[in-house]
Formats: sequence, C-alpha cells, structure tokens
Amino acid sequence: MRDSKGRDINYLRLSVTDRCNIRCIYCMPESGIPLVSHDDILSVDETIRLCGIIMKAADITKVRITGGEPLVRKGVLDIVGGISDLNPCELVLTTNGLLLRSMAKQLADAGIERVNISLDSLKDDRISRISRRDVSLHDIEEAVAAAFDAGLGPVKVNCVVMRDINDDEIGDFIRWSGETGVTVRFIEHMPSRLPEDTFVSRDEIIERASARGEIVRQIDDGTAGIYSFGNNGQTFGIIAPFSDPMCNSCSRIRLSALGTLHSCLAKEEGISLKELLRNDAGDEIISDMVRRAVINKPDSHGGCVQAKMWKIGG
Repeated sequence: MRDSKGRDINYLRLSVTDRCNIRCIYCMPESGIPLVSHDDILSVDETIRLCGIIMKAADITKVRITGGEPLVRKGVLDIVGGISDLNPCELVLTTNGLLLRSMAKQLADAGIERVNISLDSLKDDRISRISRRDVSLHDIEEAVAAAFDAGLGPVKVNCVVMRDINDDEIGDFIRWSGETGVTVRFIEHMPSRLPEDTFVSRDEIIERASARGEIVRQIDDGTAGIYSFGNNGQTFGIIAPFSDPMCNSCSRIRLSALGTLHSCLAKEEGISLKELLRNDAGDEIISDMVRRAVINKPDSHGGCVQAKMWKIGG
C-alpha cells in the first residue's frame, strides 16, 4: 500500500515484548522499565490476528519480530509459527543473541528465515559495560554459529557506534565480520539516553573504515547504505538516520506489544488496535484504521530523539 507521499509501505516491525534480558546504556534505564501487566500485552492469538489484518490491509510482505528482546517472550515460537502461516514473503527476527543458541533451530522450524544480532563491541569488558550484564563475545559468536547451523543466514550484526565507547573498533568489526561470515551494519546512535556528543556520523564511520582500503558505495538495502572495499569486495552497511535520513523511502509501520500501531518511530502516540480488537471491532473496521495510519504516515521523523526503542520495537 502506498502512503500519501507515494512510499510503498510493505514492512511491519512487530514487537512481541517490551522486556529485555540486558540493559544497554543507549536503550534502557539501568533499573529496567515499568512492568506492564500481562493482560495489557497482546496475547499470542491477538498478535497473530492483528498481524494478519495489518498484512492484508496494507499489503505487507515483510515482517520482522522485535522487542525488547523477542526471545524472552513466552509463546514466541507460537507467534512465529502463526505469522509464518500467513505467508509473508519475508519473516525475520532481531535479537541480542543470548537465547539464540538454544532456540535457533526451533525458530527456523517455526518459519524464521534469517536473523539480525546486536553486538556493540568485540571486547568483553566493553560488552558488559554497554549491556550492563555479564555478556561475552564468545556468547555472541556461539549465537552466530547457531544461526548459521540452523540456516538462518545471511546473518547481520548490528553495532551502534558511540564516541569514546566503541568508535575505535570499526576496523576490527570489519575484520571480524570477514572471519565469521556475518555482515556488519554500523548504526548512528540516536541520542535518546546518552549525551549528544556520543554521536558518530556516517562520514566518520567511513573515514575509520577506510583505513582497511578504498571504499565504494554500492546500493541501499532498506535503511542501510551498503559499502564495499575495492581491494577485496567485502561489504559493510551503515544506517544513518541523521547523516543520511531514509524517511523518503521508509517502508515501515510498527505494532507494539501493547497493540499500538505506529506509523513513525518518532511518534510515541499511535492507534490502539488492541482496544478495537477487545471491543469486538470487526476486521474491516481495524483494517480501515490501518489504512488511515499508512495514508497519514509523517514525512520524516527528525532523528527520533528521545524515542523509546524498547517500547515501540526499534
């Protein structure tokens, strides 16, 4: 379905929980988030039903399961299986990887086709400091291996770049990605919880990466600009919501675990499809609200400053 700006909106990011088993410094408060009653979260059946209505109403072809950390959600495999039965062209998942080793094959069997894994450093002490949990590179490398073994490739690794925290590891990440077979994507930090001077721009990321060879921009892959090294063809991605906003080509809408439909990351308010569903609204009434949200999708988000990524699905 096209919005009022002519953008093809065909991608649903579905948050199945706002809870997480780590507390990344750029995402969540150290003390965690206000706990929401299980009754306020969409049930497995409600999630699948709403996803089906949205897919049909907006002609959605790609669904990404997110959180919080989606793998902490009880019933996540049932949700994946139910959505897989709706036959999206792509069904993918983003995870911090900590539970992936034990669940990769089950996720693949349920219908997940590939995964993105978050990793912000290659140094154990930094990983722990950023995540505020006892997490090691070995944990994530085991998750990567499990994903490949389960056929969930190509595996992408997302790294949020932060000044004086991990911005000196860009070249190391590119080397590591070549060794492990993953594709690394560097993400500009959106200053929601850290000081503004934590921000590292796309051009700075490219400058640091260029120490490994001459860089050529290739194509865009959704929100990421794809770059390659002329000397060996290895690629990496950069997601740059400030330096290279993707709003003009944004294809996304989001459904939160609370059942709220968001047409733009920057707008915390949205349409409560859960309320409609629980008040016995028919599919066509809900479909009409979905189409209105798509039509009225904002031109741009202005950088998503202060966006609660864990709440609306990142």
